[in-house]
Amino acid sequence: MPPDNADSNGNMTFEVFGRDQLERPLSHIGSIQAPNQDLAVARARFMYSERQWVELCVAPSESFVACLSPVRRGSIGMA
Repeated sequence: MPPDNADSNGNMTFEVFGRDQLERPLSHIGSIQAPNQDLAVARARFMYSERQWVELCVAPSESFVACLSPVRRGSIGMA
């Protein structure tokens, strides 16, 4: 049975992050669709193979929590 957050094909959205040099920060490089984490890793490695990465990570999109957005107003910085 597909997870609750899966689309009609059983795929979930995963965010892909990578860094091509140790000195650089981990950056968001795109999103992919996959039915599970193992296939998300395989698809990310294939889809973003045009560069040599020192680190490549995937995370389910639903795992991110907004801390500031147009819907959730607030301020960033020292009070």
